[in-house]
Amino acid sequence: KMFTFQCKRKRCPHRNSNFSPFPICENGESYRGTFTGLSVEIRDPAQAQSLYDNGCFGKGSKSRGGPASGDEDETLLLGLEESCFLAFYLEVLGIENLSGCAMDFQAFLTAAKQLNERFVENLACYLYLKSKNWVIKSGIKFGGDFLIYKQSPGLYHASFLVIVQTSGDVDYYQSKNLKGVQRVAETSDKDVLLLRVTQADDISRPEHLQEITVTETIVRRFNYSTFVQSKQQ
Repeated sequence: KMFTFQCKRKRCPHRNSNFSPFPICENGESYRGTFTGLSVEIRDPAQAQSLYDNGCFGKGSKSRGGPASGDEDETLLLGLEESCFLAFYLEVLGIENLSGCAMDFQAFLTAAKQLNERFVENLACYLYLKSKNWVIKSGIKFGGDFLIYKQSPGLYHASFLVIVQTSGDVDYYQSKNLKGVQRVAETSDKDVLLLRVTQADDISRPEHLQEITVTETIVRRFNYSTFVQSKQQ
């Protein structure tokens, strides 16, 4: 029997359910963001709201989801992977450093790898998941790399906790560690999605990530009672 999964809809979804999966630059003007050393910050309130409403990108600096605190100084914080996706793949975001100088792909890649040595692998997986129309958020709260949602976190609960693996990640392959992550995921009704990544030799341009291969494995614990009940139906 082929594996199927259900996207669990929230009982009280966010009222604004009409949004596009990707942001659109009005009048040909790009979004503007500043790399702070940890994330990319969108300070213009209209642009911050637009990015969150169209694709659920980023997180409000004073809110759990989008910028919703009502404070004038609230900004939108973009993760490294989604910033790179918006800037160098969709080409709708311009990124500057704290000195006001524009950052090209190589400059951003260097800065991002200093923060996370696995950034290239995570970015490849982010692009892979985006190609499947998932909305992607950080999974650090549950011990993984990403959480992925159908359409919007305001409409659906996360379907999968994603773990990125490379050939050098020996610890990830230890069953005791995987079982721990799996149990954490199960407490919030999620499955675990393992993405195994093969590294390319040289990444100096955005298109070079096409050389990276991503394979996926869904991990579920066998539940005998559920299995028997399904056979009896």
